[in-house]
Amino acid sequence: MLASHVFVNTDYFSETHRISCRTLVGPTGLMGLLNDNNTSLADVENAYFSRLEQPAKIMAHYDRASLYKANLIFVIVNRREDLGPAGLMRSSFSLMVSAPVWLTTPTFELSGTVEVPNKLDAHALLVGGTGKFMPIYKATVVPTMYPNTSFAGEVIVVNRTRVEALAPMAKGKA
Repeated sequence: MLASHVFVNTDYFSETHRISCRTLVGPTGLMGLLNDNNTSLADVENAYFSRLEQPAKIMAHYDRASLYKANLIFVIVNRREDLGPAGLMRSSFSLMVSAPVWLTTPTFELSGTVEVPNKLDAHALLVGGTGKFMPIYKATVVPTMYPNTSFAGEVIVVNRTRVEALAPMAKGKA
């Protein structure tokens, strides 16, 4: 369980930029912050901005920034426990199954695994429930305009409203 408030190292991605920063999250973790319908912004600290075509080149640094959550495509975190309680616990009522998936957004291709109760159900995954963001585990991302660049993380939290296509992958296939 997360302490009452902790900083989480995050990499936010929009269609054009990467923002490497620290995000202050409460006891509900990063998933709680991203899926909170009471605020449209994610406030971050120590934010380094870079363009996708040169993600290692810092173009700007700010002590504080506010990010509009609806325009975020995904967020990379390197520790599963930073997601919050839902990221730490599996359902005690049913066995969770890891399902390899490939998905697209307007500017990225992602691959990794999702955890589902029985079998992969695209409808439940993409439009079921109330949360706008969903975790993809052990994930890799490739910008479609810059296919020689890739990003990876223990967890990539994807904005479900930005997903264009989702396809199951055979286990072990990339």
